[in-house]
Amino acid sequence: MTTASQAFAVIKARLEANPGLGPYRWPNEDAPALPDTPASFVFIDFNPDRGFFAAFGGGRGANEQHNTAALTLYQFVPRGEGLASATDKAEALAALFRSYRDADISCFAASVIPGGSGSLMRPPGVESEVDNYYFCVAEIELFYRLLG
Repeated sequence: MTTASQAFAVIKARLEANPGLGPYRWPNEDAPALPDTPASFVFIDFNPDRGFFAAFGGGRGANEQHNTAALTLYQFVPRGEGLASATDKAEALAALFRSYRDADISCFAASVIPGGSGSLMRPPGVESEVDNYYFCVAEIELFYRLLG
């Protein structure tokens, strides 16, 4: 049985086992301010969606449900570093999850999509260091199994 929190823990462990692709910034966790000299980093966004019935398992509490989710990894690189820098780093992130499967989590499509200026990521009217960055996205489609 895998809950959303357990699925996210697997994702986090997989990324943290590859520190050379980070540093990572996790949702709703404090992180240091962006450095004065821009340096690459990855922001992680995990979005579980509705589940669907997958199989009867012998009664109440034993039926299998699959919950779909999207894992979006925003790879930020300093502006001026070039598109290849951003897409190569995002591709390395996507490769960690492409066809990844364990007993409860299955990853499918893992796509790399150039995003654009980091300024697209900030709320209008807010001064932010993200203007110093370019971002690329690695999007991973997955589901995790839940019995209930």
